[in-house]
Amino acid sequence: MIKVFYENILVGEVITNQSMTVEQALEAIGFDEDVFLAEHGWDDLDYNEFRIV
Repeated sequence: MIKVFYENILVGEVITNQSMTVEQALEAIGFDEDVFLAEHGWDDLDYNEFRIV
């Protein structure tokens, strides 16, 4: 299982048996940047702050 975090916020989880990039994991969970920004009241994201565990 891969967990996708933005800073310390869990964005989503992917069950897989292969390694993934952050971009692939975000695509797999259907990440919507606009919705995420609106939920947290932010104007922009720093994609360097995403990490997968």
